[in-house]
Amino acid sequence: MTNKLNTEWIRPLPERVINKIAAGEVIERPAAVVKELVENSIDAGANKIDIIIEKSGTKLIKVVDNGRGIDEAQIEIAFSRHATSKIRSFDDLNMLVTYGFRGEALPSIASISRMRMVTRTYDADMGTEIIYEGGVLQSKQAVAASPGTIIEVENIFYNTPARRKFLKTETTEARHISRTAMGMAIGRWDIGFSYSLNGRNILSLPSGLDLKERVSAVLGAGKKMVKVEGESGPVKISGYIGTPEMAQNNRYGQFIFINSRYIQSSILSHALRAGYGELIPQRSFPIGALLLQVDPHEVDVNVHPTKAEVRLSREREIHDAVYHLVKTSLQQDGIIPVFKGADFNKKNNVDYTRTENLHRSKNNQTYIPGIHSQEISDPQLLADLYHPPQEAFSPSQPESHFVDSNTGEILETTKKEPTIEKNATVSADFRFIGCFADLYLLLQSGDDLYVVDQHTAHERVLFEETLLKIEKKSMEGQNILFPAQLELNPEEWSVFEESLEMLNSSGFMVSPFGGRTVNVEAMPAILSKKSPEKVFSKILDDIASLKKSGYDLKKAMAQSIACRSAVMAGDRLSESEAQYLIQRLLRCENKYSCPHGRPTFIKISKLDLDKKFGRR
Repeated sequence: MTNKLNTEWIRPLPERVINKIAAGEVIERPAAVVKELVENSIDAGANKIDIIIEKSGTKLIKVVDNGRGIDEAQIEIAFSRHATSKIRSFDDLNMLVTYGFRGEALPSIASISRMRMVTRTYDADMGTEIIYEGGVLQSKQAVAASPGTIIEVENIFYNTPARRKFLKTETTEARHISRTAMGMAIGRWDIGFSYSLNGRNILSLPSGLDLKERVSAVLGAGKKMVKVEGESGPVKISGYIGTPEMAQNNRYGQFIFINSRYIQSSILSHALRAGYGELIPQRSFPIGALLLQVDPHEVDVNVHPTKAEVRLSREREIHDAVYHLVKTSLQQDGIIPVFKGADFNKKNNVDYTRTENLHRSKNNQTYIPGIHSQEISDPQLLADLYHPPQEAFSPSQPESHFVDSNTGEILETTKKEPTIEKNATVSADFRFIGCFADLYLLLQSGDDLYVVDQHTAHERVLFEETLLKIEKKSMEGQNILFPAQLELNPEEWSVFEESLEMLNSSGFMVSPFGGRTVNVEAMPAILSKKSPEKVFSKILDDIASLKKSGYDLKKAMAQSIACRSAVMAGDRLSESEAQYLIQRLLRCENKYSCPHGRPTFIKISKLDLDKKFGRR
């Protein structure tokens, strides 16, 4: 008996099947339809675009523009695959100045929906209506119409039930559409946009606004935005970003554009976040819009059918340019948290913003009035906060503790008195009022009251000082009288192995001691009064969590050490100590927040207090 070899014939797929497969690449969800249609409207020269959405796009997506329209003889060609007016040859892909170029959007959308287009050119007497259903032409006729194009897409994915089944909830799909509309409106801020969802007007943006007005209208009406503008290497950057307290717990408020094209880029998003540094807490993300202008020869937009991703030939340089420009813009703006008092008759009588600039000195450096004009010259003042000797007062350790390094048990306790000059002052126009709750330092300058969190202030000072010493490998360590052994769990051991070199250059002297046990022989001097086992374990935990949040090892180490050694709530500072701490804070690169992103200052004006008490 012979076996008959069965072979399958290779056949070309029908055009309708090809279009549905292509639609799966180009049209992932209703928001992709909105993006493709709006981009076509922009390429057609429209200066006014209306977006109407019903039932999160599954019932209706309608885009109306006043662009050039499509000639009656060309309209059917526009619905054939890879037909486009945007490029003529392969070389044109290296110099794209339009949004569309693949010629896939219209046939892909038409193949998975009921699609109606009405279009008229400016020199035509009549418009043309054409209707497709499932990719099949249903009708074509002349109709009365205004110049421009109207496209209606109904019942998306009606003939591809598997794709429709995997759509998210209406709320989720609506959010994606809204984000797309917002991105389009910002990227082309010179065009008038309107966007309505289920009969409710979401955006109504006239043409003629400048970039600042458009970004503020879309992202934060009535809120202060920080201007970002500059040129570095291969990129020119302009845009506006939110102040630190406007940060969110997701990236939905970030909009990044390359040559006016709204894109998704984890690299550039990272650069934006990194520019804020410690101004915002971990796992928080700033809002804002950055428009990057790059030579089209340096950009490849033909990466994915959705055109939402691009490749940059000088990506690292552009990342660094965004990072440095964002960082510089935030520093120059001189933002400080401001406590705002509401009118006496209003319910919501407390609001925190960071919208008030500090005074500026002659060299344009920000400063707090009354604190910068004179410095305390005693180098030993507040020395306890940095290198606490056994016989001196340490605000973070009010009593001198002698600790058994093996058990962590306090063997002896003796009360120490502060040994600091009592009459040191900062300046004539600044007055230290006192402390509140052994945590907040109260300072007065003119009609302004400044409240300083002593822990976050000291933590910021120690962080920058420690980071500098780690980088210079000059961190001081102090030997422990009785070396401590600590057994680590597997996760801690992996962190220890990764950071061993950094630990030993940061004031620690640690080494493996068999199995998963480590031997701690020395600690950073500023941590010498703490229990070695507890401190070392906490620092490993800090390093692990900070690295997961994107911190490099040096910053994670410096932040952990600073946090563990800073003065705490309940530690009482003398007047001279408080003023000297403020002086040290003002010399920091980032004086307005601790490394965790919490503010160091807030400001309360007399006007705000008057409003709170109904005097204004």
